[in-house]
Amino acid sequence: MTDTLQKNPWEGDKLGFREIGASYTRLIKSIDEGEKECKVISIEAGFGHGKTFFRKAWAEHLRQQGEIVVEIDAQQSDHSGDPVVTFLGALLALIPESEPERRKAFWQRAKQVGAVGSKVAVNVLTRGAADQIGEALVGDGTEASDAEAMLSEIVDEVGKELSDYLGGLIAHQLQADKARTKELPEHLKVLFDTITEGAPNRRIVVIIDELDRCHPDYAIALLEAMKLVFSQPGFAFVLMVNADHLEALANRRFSDAQQGERYLDKFVDIRLQLPRTNEALGEAAASLVLTMMPDFQPIGPDKAFSVEAAADMTRVIAPASDLSMRQIKRVIMKVEVALRCHPDEPIDLPLLIHLAFEDALDVIPSKFSKVSLKRRQLTPERARNWVDYGNSENDYQVMYTDWSNFTRPFPEMRDVVTQAVNEHKLRGHDAPHNYQLFAQTYVPRHEHIVAATFTPRTESR
Repeated sequence: MTDTLQKNPWEGDKLGFREIGASYTRLIKSIDEGEKECKVISIEAGFGHGKTFFRKAWAEHLRQQGEIVVEIDAQQSDHSGDPVVTFLGALLALIPESEPERRKAFWQRAKQVGAVGSKVAVNVLTRGAADQIGEALVGDGTEASDAEAMLSEIVDEVGKELSDYLGGLIAHQLQADKARTKELPEHLKVLFDTITEGAPNRRIVVIIDELDRCHPDYAIALLEAMKLVFSQPGFAFVLMVNADHLEALANRRFSDAQQGERYLDKFVDIRLQLPRTNEALGEAAASLVLTMMPDFQPIGPDKAFSVEAAADMTRVIAPASDLSMRQIKRVIMKVEVALRCHPDEPIDLPLLIHLAFEDALDVIPSKFSKVSLKRRQLTPERARNWVDYGNSENDYQVMYTDWSNFTRPFPEMRDVVTQAVNEHKLRGHDAPHNYQLFAQTYVPRHEHIVAATFTPRTESR
């Protein structure tokens, strides 16, 4: 007999999500299967903070814990314009392919109910007079048949010029409400029982990602459908969202209608944060440097120019940048591409990464003053000060002291400067002037490399 080893769902986790996922799993397991309504949980983080990685890893972790999980990429279903069918289709996919007839029968019924049920969300979005009348008719327990009898009286009161329009909308609202309150729950109950039959946990966890990347109307319609149509026992909905962005969409959609109420609070029972720690972010960024950088020619033999030194610097500078993990990866990829374009060019890799972060933020170097490479300040402007003194012995001593104090934090550059000056036959008459000559091209060359504008000089023939 062979043992089947389960794949580690958290493989590649660079942001410390494993423990967070375990705690959220305990939360899911604490939801009572007999609760009368579904639970809606939001797990919130900004763009590029690892929500999609967490969703995929956590979903697999939940499955390994015996949970039934549905993953919905809302952006992929945005084109359908029908969130009810999106939900039903995702649930129907859980029915084994070995039961094709049952799958077909459920899908035909789903399309029929979905075509009506999805209009519930659309009507809620309109917030129009007809929708409000329809809710009033059926929201107090009034039977649909009684409501229909009241319809002509309401239309007469509203006015003849609106009768056809309102009559059609109200009739449709009554039909949609019937589908939502009677037909769809019955359908979902059978579907739920079929999916959970024999499962250790009679619970379905629906994880929705990329909601904040959808068209605003579709995102809002999906939330409305989730709460109005699928608020059934045994379901737990989890929204992976950038809450601030979604709130902004809702505010633009409804203007002042929210009256200070946060939009998500209408739908979400439990709000959680996907935390971002500087330590985890720094480790993740450093790991990318160590794994993504191709072979390159360091500008000098000192370990300060190694890929390990570049990773150490990235570990500190990445959290200080306030960039998301996705943005940080783009910065590191930009450096990777630069190295591939210039495999034979002597490179100060930590400097290249430092400049790439500056370029991404469009800031002056002082942004990273506490974590900055000291040698990053070896610019033509800074070095020019060493040759702007007078000719007296005292002036020279002041210049030499200034140079010595400035270069003391980066002794790794002394051999590099000496070699560069000798190779290009630009030897000055003293060390400060050698540094001044070297500084004319040191930072500018790396700036051009990271900006993809550098062209190596060819040897003269």
